[in-house]
Amino acid sequence: MAFEHKDNTGSLFKNDKEGNDKRPDFTGSAKIDGVVYKVASWVNNAPDDSIRISLKFDKKEESSEI
Repeated sequence: MAFEHKDNTGSLFKNDKEGNDKRPDFTGSAKIDGVVYKVASWVNNAPDDSIRISLKFDKKEESSEI
């Protein structure tokens, strides 16, 4: 049985960018209101030198692949 998040939780893992700076710094998944999403995250410096973390959520397609 594969790991399944409890509702309204998620996790991110460091992504190997392999020389492509446009790839997300972190990727993972989250379950929100019963729907599973793929999550991508980028870490950037904001103009005031603080850290800004951007997130992107895409509904995960139903498949047998986990």
